Amino acid sequence: DRAAFLDRTYEAIKNTVTQDRALVFDEKDGLYRGEQSFLDWREQTYPAWAETVHLGMSKSLSTNVLHLSILQVGAEVAKEKGDAALETQLRSWAQALKTAMHVLWVPEQKMYSTFITTTLDPAPAKRWDLLGASLAILTDVASASEARDMMSAYPHLPKGAPVIWPQQKDTPIYHNRAMWPFVTAYWLKAAKKARHDGAATLAVSSLMRGAAMNLSNMENLEAVTGKPYLDDGASSGPVVNSSRQLWSVAGYVGMVHDVLFGIDAAQGGL
Repeated sequence: DRAAFLDRTYEAIKNTVTQDRALVFDEKDGLYRGEQSFLDWREQTYPAWAETVHLGMSKSLSTNVLHLSILQVGAEVAKEKGDAALETQLRSWAQALKTAMHVLWVPEQKMYSTFITTTLDPAPAKRWDLLGASLAILTDVASASEARDMMSAYPHLPKGAPVIWPQQKDTPIYHNRAMWPFVTAYWLKAAKKARHDGAATLAVSSLMRGAAMNLSNMENLEAVTGKPYLDDGASSGPVVNSSRQLWSVAGYVGMVHDVLFGIDAAQGGL
């Protein structure tokens, strides 16, 4: 079964990276264009002027880390398949992308910016997102010292870490002003890798509290109160929520399996 899956994976990755390189890769700065991963409700996380053409020019941390991940996995798959040329190509692209992504590092904040909003202004925005930061640590974009700095620098609230910072003014609660358990779970995995016990402890507490107080694995929670809904006039929310949310369940299971029991999924097995 694994051999058959490897063949399918090999073809899918080879085709995907080739298409991405042709359509969304920018040779000028070595980054991939594209909207943020998961933070895809534009009014929640982007400035209003970026909604149309500028969004297509933007370069986001979370999406570039995903491009890096497929290159890294693809190189390992190519190695297993005996395709030395593709393996060399993908390792080269992956290393170049890791280097290019350091343009998003903001030294005075000790964090990676969540995005560059437009080609017309290539400076990294002073905005941060928890998923992008987590994935940057897990894929080794961030060095060991950067990872620990990020863990300490990212704003944490008593009930856990919000998925974006700073919050958007006059914007209802959803990605804005919210915690998402599945993102907290990625942050916890990153905290384990960075060996940052403070961030890890708060993440475990946040996941357990969210499940216990709601007797379910909610999609998202208001960041300050930890409630599944906060009445705050025009900003009330989260405006969309659900119980038994699959990726929240998966995040909780990941906390137990990956962090507490130390299971690690690698190319050759568990």
